[in-house]
Amino acid sequence: MKEGRPSTTAAWVAGLRGLATHVDGAIIDDRIAEKLLPSPYRQLVGAARRYPGFITRLHQFADWATRGRSAHLPLRTRAIDDALLAAVSDGARQLVVLGAGLDARAFRLPELRDTVVYEVDHPTMQAYKRPRIATLTPCARELRFVASDFEREDLATRLDEAGFDASQKSVYIWEGVTMYLSPDAVAMAVRGIAARAAVGSIVLATYFLKIDEMVDGQALRWLLAQVSEPVTTTMTPREIAALFAEGGFDVTADEGDPEWTRRYLGREQPWTLERLVTAVRR
Repeated sequence: MKEGRPSTTAAWVAGLRGLATHVDGAIIDDRIAEKLLPSPYRQLVGAARRYPGFITRLHQFADWATRGRSAHLPLRTRAIDDALLAAVSDGARQLVVLGAGLDARAFRLPELRDTVVYEVDHPTMQAYKRPRIATLTPCARELRFVASDFEREDLATRLDEAGFDASQKSVYIWEGVTMYLSPDAVAMAVRGIAARAAVGSIVLATYFLKIDEMVDGQALRWLLAQVSEPVTTTMTPREIAALFAEGGFDVTADEGDPEWTRRYLGREQPWTLERLVTAVRR
């Protein structure tokens, strides 16, 4: 990650969220993404906003060309949003976004009005983001930044320093991050979450399936390596469930594109590379 720039994958994710906002029948709404993006991603999303018909046709072509796989990012975002809002409705009043990148949930979800949001990320990433949200008003009750390096620092300690209340039921979003960390760092972060998660707290964590024998997975692994963000950790559903079980969590759901495509788009799509687990602190 270069000084003054977000990580490449953070820009990709925010850019795709921004683009997906302006297609016909959009399943997500992230109008904040455009404000956070560097050029030329910002110009691209701006063009989509001005010419929604064109971006809709482009989206339809990408959907056809990839056999529905290009819908993964908005599907993932919508699935996590729905799970988050259900937890907030059930009384969660703290949200921890791990590896927040250019996440804009604190600014785009009015349902977080009674929620304190903690964005945990590398200091360089936060140095890029904070000036770009300085003039924006959060929907959340409060937004706190927690600078941390998952490979080296204890998450529980960093949350304590930011005033996190370990007695409160909370939600942890860990979206699009575990695959870029070492297995040891993933395990250390789970221990840090477990050390401060009250009973009933929920973790929403995505992970890459073991992809060595999947052609699409091999292509994506190569692409990410070219932008210096190689995939280092992949897991099976059984492995990630065991990891969370060691921390005192029960995995209550494990879903990916097949389930999301059926739920949000009303069609079948059997392929998935990344899945989302819902783990509840017992």
